[in-house]
Amino acid sequence: MLPIPESIRPIAKRVVGIPGRLIPYAAQMPLLAVALNQAFREPLQHGELDFLEGAKVRIKVTDLCIDWLISVGSDKFVPVDRKQKDDVCISGESPDFILLATRQADPDTLFFQRKIRIEGDTELGLGVKNTMDSMDWDDLPMPLRRFLQTVGLLIEKLQKKS
Repeated sequence: MLPIPESIRPIAKRVVGIPGRLIPYAAQMPLLAVALNQAFREPLQHGELDFLEGAKVRIKVTDLCIDWLISVGSDKFVPVDRKQKDDVCISGESPDFILLATRQADPDTLFFQRKIRIEGDTELGLGVKNTMDSMDWDDLPMPLRRFLQTVGLLIEKLQKKS
């Protein structure tokens, strides 16, 4: 696989962000709820996310034009209107989130290098980061795991060749 030439990167980033710009947030919300509630089923059931109850967490994947705002109820994630104010915002680009999810990069390194940023209530954000870091990879649904592994390997190859 070849690295993306510098002259093409801005165009590639705009193309990659098309789904985030074209798919209405109202259509993204139900899928987001299902994915989060499935992925975090175990921590939700064991009360590991109780510290988030009532808080609004914004997830921004800048290169994909994704801007999600979620709240945690007593036992599930609930996407909310993203026009509301967040308590904490966790943002970065998709390759860094993929590397974080697949454990191909150390979470602390990604945060200290500001590849993934926490703004707002940093204590709340660090709690989210620590929960993600302590999650068992096997808790993720198999299709999501395979997708993340494949994309993670692709990112790793692109980074080695550039």
